[in-house]
Amino acid sequence: PNFKSEVLTMMREVEGFQLDWDLIYLSRKILDHKKEKWLSGSSRLVIPHYSYWTAAYVLSNSGARKLLQQKPLQKMMAVDEYLPLMFNSHPNTAWSNSFHPRDLKAYSISPLIIEPQFYIGQKGYLSDTEASTVIEPGNLEGEERKPKKSASKVEL
Repeated sequence: PNFKSEVLTMMREVEGFQLDWDLIYLSRKILDHKKEKWLSGSSRLVIPHYSYWTAAYVLSNSGARKLLQQKPLQKMMAVDEYLPLMFNSHPNTAWSNSFHPRDLKAYSISPLIIEPQFYIGQKGYLSDTEASTVIEPGNLEGEERKPKKSASKVEL
């Protein structure tokens, strides 16, 4: 209900700290609260760890440039995986090794100020990534796609 006020308060704190930032999460699914660290002296900002549900975030111009510099459309992956990878907090080192540098400066507001409308298992829940298949490098058709049947030879 106080979205505008919450964002303005957060941005005043960012400016007060003269924080060099690229991304600030406004909503996400925190997977391990113990790995989240408060920004020293802050009452609203944490340094995020690997998380899901990238529902809302603020992105700076420098952050957008860093994300686009990696040519993400040539290495397609869900944004939930890409963002933590880019601030070097992704558990899959094989994926991380495909992106250099991984120097996105990420923070998160705490408590989060946006929530999903539906959660997994609730009526109306829809996700375009939750049950997606990993596509291995070199397999642009994806694992679930069945091979095309070859045409029969026809002799004249």
